[in-house]
Amino acid sequence: MNSLADPASSPLLTCTTYFRWSMFFPSGICGILRMSVDTIAIPSSRLVFLLTLLIVHFPSVPALSVDRTLERRDALSDSGLSSASWIWLPEPDLLTSAPVGGVAFIQTLTSPPGKTAAFASIAITVDNNFTLWVNGQPIGASDGVLDPWQTAHVFTAALNASSNIVAVLGANIGTDNPNPAGLLAAIRVSYTDGSNETVLSDNTWLASGIIPSDFPLPHDLSSFVQAEVATTYGSGPWGTSVTIPTPDANALDLTGSAWIWSTANASVSAAVGSVGFRKTVTSPAVNIATSATVLLTADNTFQLFINSQYIGAPPFDDNILGHASSWEYAQLFTDVALTPTTNVFTVLATNFAAQQAGGGPGSAGMVAAIQITFSDGSNETIRTDASWLAAPLASASSFLDAADSSLTPAISSGLFGISPWGTLSGTSNALSALTPSANFAAVVPSGASPPSSIPQTFSDPLPAPTSILPDTPSMSSAAPPTASSSNSAPASIRSQSILISALSILIFHLL
Repeated sequence: MNSLADPASSPLLTCTTYFRWSMFFPSGICGILRMSVDTIAIPSSRLVFLLTLLIVHFPSVPALSVDRTLERRDALSDSGLSSASWIWLPEPDLLTSAPVGGVAFIQTLTSPPGKTAAFASIAITVDNNFTLWVNGQPIGASDGVLDPWQTAHVFTAALNASSNIVAVLGANIGTDNPNPAGLLAAIRVSYTDGSNETVLSDNTWLASGIIPSDFPLPHDLSSFVQAEVATTYGSGPWGTSVTIPTPDANALDLTGSAWIWSTANASVSAAVGSVGFRKTVTSPAVNIATSATVLLTADNTFQLFINSQYIGAPPFDDNILGHASSWEYAQLFTDVALTPTTNVFTVLATNFAAQQAGGGPGSAGMVAAIQITFSDGSNETIRTDASWLAAPLASASSFLDAADSSLTPAISSGLFGISPWGTLSGTSNALSALTPSANFAAVVPSGASPPSSIPQTFSDPLPAPTSILPDTPSMSSAAPPTASSSNSAPASIRSQSILISALSILIFHLL
């Protein structure tokens, strides 16, 4: 009888032989076998068979070891900010001695050949404050709180097909003059074919300490220079202090809201022209209204007023066949200040002539959801329905001044999701014109042009006050963003599993 102490002559695999094998296999498998090999003698051929079965039928076992080498992802990494650089107008030492004041930034996004841009997700923060525009459309701003740069903001914006201009007005403030200043940004551009790429803040951005009068779409860039990189994320006075808030799982959406107009069958055909809509909301006796979030779109375009104050509009729509329609992305206005008891929401919507040859009537509608927040932290959601009042209009002022008795109930074409609008292409952030004064970068710079005046006649289509139309074809086919690194890990695990399986077969033949 062969002795177990003689591995060379034994048909059985001993612990010594097992540990030689452990060089070829991940610790996950070795751990399973280690529990029994020291005490149980197993024929080597059967052990090879067992190992092969483990690898082929349980690929997650080797993945346990392989997965340890994969980078752990978090919201900051996924946004791209952890790979970005802090930039500013060139100064001798941006980490300690940037002068107090405003700096304008420009970054032009050009789609690669054969690619059509659909939308962008923009993660950004600035020490100390900022306002962001995309193609002249105000998208968002910091909130002006103490050390706001420590919390990055993430915005979504619809894009032109081939070329887009991202503009940022940053402000360095503080009692210490000078002090550190920087902009940190990551722009993930999503294309209609489902692919994406990320543009980071670096020295390809342009910066100017002189704010052009036509900013954020300056025609003369002679005052702009190449931005200077102060340091990469994780270094300098900012360290790793930047965070990204967790997305709201209960974010406002249009589900349950109705498409409304002033005439019946508007989803099929409605007269060319403008219609005003009004909804008056009175706070409950025990609550005080503080702010509102408004999600809104209209076919073809709109202007939003709250308590007769202009709030905003979507990007300009030129109504050209083959170009994107601005209604395809609902506009999201957040934290708009309200009066304590009664608030009047007004939407002035315009229906363009149909895009087919000859023009004429086309589908028309407006859909909205309004979430009102009260002082006790509770909220109420108001949706478009037949309780809204409506009437054709000739001017903004005449509708804003009209009595409720002169208006009629709106007519619902059906709930959000109906044809011809479907569920839209997405949501685009929009900055309220009622910018909080605490955000120093939100103040229109000296000499700069404020948004163009609100049109008082609607004989022509409503123009958006500060923006240009996305020139991309229909974005309804645009796929959601796909993280550039999301597909690499599974492929790596599969490749290493195949390699391990091949090694087991080779060892089987060598025994």
